[in-house]
Amino acid sequence: MRFFLTLLLLLLASPVAAQQNPHGCANVGEAAARLACYDRAFPPSPEVLEAAAEKGRADFGLNTPRDPLRNPGQTGEHANPERIESRVIKVDYGHSGRRDFTLENGQVWMQTEARSSGHVQVGDVVQVRTGILGGYQLITSAGVALRVRRAR
Repeated sequence: MRFFLTLLLLLLASPVAAQQNPHGCANVGEAAARLACYDRAFPPSPEVLEAAAEKGRADFGLNTPRDPLRNPGQTGEHANPERIESRVIKVDYGHSGRRDFTLENGQVWMQTEARSSGHVQVGDVVQVRTGILGGYQLITSAGVALRVRRAR
């Protein structure tokens, strides 16, 4: 009987003790610093780090706010790459001499200037880089830079 009474007291006291003594990271006010603290205490798996890097590549060029939180060991290049490379699977010729380029990774980039130079055809491997003042450039296989923006 004494054993059950002691066990009951321990079970009732443990939630109170947990509330009074949370993990040290719970007391960090800034979200990014709190996440970094927890990630140091409980490191993410390699799969989580790769998924975060893939998200950075998938979001490249979108005009959406970037999540400022990074996993430990994840470089800024993984979270916010400066360039991507992919194969062209479709070229749509629009009006005014502008083109849309659908890439193998699912991204669609729209040419923002009417230029006839910079031949791009299906199967070409192109690179999209961040340009000056937040713009983007699609670099053709011949090295010609075309100004583009992400459509999808």
